[in-house]
Amino acid sequence: MIWARLLFWGKGAEQVARSIEPDNLPNMHLQAKGETLCLEFSTEKIGTLLSTVDDLVMNIKIAEGTLNSTEER
Repeated sequence: MIWARLLFWGKGAEQVARSIEPDNLPNMHLQAKGETLCLEFSTEKIGTLLSTVDDLVMNIKIAEGTLNSTEER
């Protein structure tokens, strides 16, 4: 089993966490506090881990961009 913990810092961490939460799998734990977003998950294969991280980073980027565009208006 491979375990991973990803930490992200930035304004709007709690809003980003809520926006990506529907994509969470049963083996994921997402927590946001202040400006920190922490995601922990496990998988059997390194390829699955890399795909999951890639998807997650893209979803966070999209959520962050959406938050930034609404703040500018």
